[in-house]
Amino acid sequence: MKCDRIVILAAGRASRMRSSAMDIREGSALVNLSLEQDALSRPKPMIRVGPNQEPLLQFIMEQALRAGFTEATLVLRPDDAVTKPFINEWNVTPSGQKMQVGWAEQHRPLGTAHAVQCALEQDPVPSGSSFVLCNGDNVPTRQSLARLRSEPRGQAVLAYDRDTLGLPLEKIRAFAILKGIAGRLQSIFEKPDQAFVDRIMLEDDSVLVSMNLFRLDPDVLRTFLLDLSPHPTRGELELPEAIQRMVQAGHSIEMVKAEDEVLDLTCLTDVDELQDGLKILEPFQLEVCASTPSDVRVSVEAGAHRLELCSHWPCGGLTPPETDIRRSVHLGIPVHALIRPRAGHFHFSNDEKAWMTDQIEASFEAGAVRAVVGGLNTKSRLDLVQLEAWASRFGGHRLVVHRALDASADWRADISALKTIGIHRLLSSGGGEKATDGAENIRFALKNGFYVTAASGVRPNQREDWIQMGISDFHASCRRETVESTRHFDGRDYPVHAEEVGAWFR
Repeated sequence: MKCDRIVILAAGRASRMRSSAMDIREGSALVNLSLEQDALSRPKPMIRVGPNQEPLLQFIMEQALRAGFTEATLVLRPDDAVTKPFINEWNVTPSGQKMQVGWAEQHRPLGTAHAVQCALEQDPVPSGSSFVLCNGDNVPTRQSLARLRSEPRGQAVLAYDRDTLGLPLEKIRAFAILKGIAGRLQSIFEKPDQAFVDRIMLEDDSVLVSMNLFRLDPDVLRTFLLDLSPHPTRGELELPEAIQRMVQAGHSIEMVKAEDEVLDLTCLTDVDELQDGLKILEPFQLEVCASTPSDVRVSVEAGAHRLELCSHWPCGGLTPPETDIRRSVHLGIPVHALIRPRAGHFHFSNDEKAWMTDQIEASFEAGAVRAVVGGLNTKSRLDLVQLEAWASRFGGHRLVVHRALDASADWRADISALKTIGIHRLLSSGGGEKATDGAENIRFALKNGFYVTAASGVRPNQREDWIQMGISDFHASCRRETVESTRHFDGRDYPVHAEEVGAWFR
């Protein structure tokens, strides 16, 4: 089941945040006055905690992008006049949208289950697809979000080891505890007392905590949401109760164990610790070009952030089989599928374009996050007519223009024309044989609002120079030649090598 959507609950009333701000004000404690004002006047996810005044929600959205989500639904309060304008400005670039963003309003504070119900009613998830749920005051790592998005067994929950969560113990005590059998969720215990936690530790040697990060099937969940009654004390419709009933009815929810951090913003006093924790935001993203099962495994184990998947790498890559995409996606890493029907030039016939259209659709159905596409017209210029047709059918936010652009007779003119189509991402060397040769063109594309993944001859020792230019995504083959004698055939091969991938992280 595909999972392209993240649903972010950002309609909370933030009563604890406002109370903490008032306590600080009345106590005359030293505090950042702009943060105090944000806490009293803005929705909690929009409190500006970043080094450049970025709100917390921006970091959640960027982590979602890196994890492979191409769609988001944000649940807001009806009186929220801050979030929607900001996200629209963040999302819409001069060259297209970063992702497809939808909206839902929760008119009354009736709890998390009600917020999810509002999202599913007002911005429906397509039938046959799942979604991931995330609180608007938590920033998970890119790795855990990606693992949850790509969980091959269907519905799932991130089960965090309490000792590695990176949050104060007194705060964690307020979170729900998860109990499972054979890796599947059995029970959710809300705000358990210490005696219960001690008993869990004796039984399991660890305590698994829920941060409300679930992957769910809306067609299954909807029935349990509609059957909920308000909590007898709090008067809210609570998602954990719906999840518990789902499990009791026989629906499986896998527990995906996570041993990393989550940044949490509950009170204003959390800001300093959260800002220190922003190190979980990786400074760059490495995309490895993989073409065999071994390439995929080595890339993932060595730490690659993303794959461009192809077949027949020695000829520059062709469209990979759908089976290869499915198997790669299940390893918990976003996959971009190269769409190229044959080796050689980029002047494609109408039959080849129709074939490529089918390949794009099949790649998405198999779980690819984006399709990497391109082609030239009879004048050796970018085939904008075909690119526009694909953008209209599949969404420009799900396409990347590949290095057919670098074979264009007029690279800069094609960049300027491409701005009108809505495709935001480029995989390019800037028209040069190596990316360093095309650096000025890459800079030109950045100024025109494109998100460029630098490709061709890009090496780890160049990384910081590229980052200073504004490039944070790198495409590398990370290969070494091997030779194995084979009768009648050329025994040379060029597999992805773990040390070549690892060099990017030293």
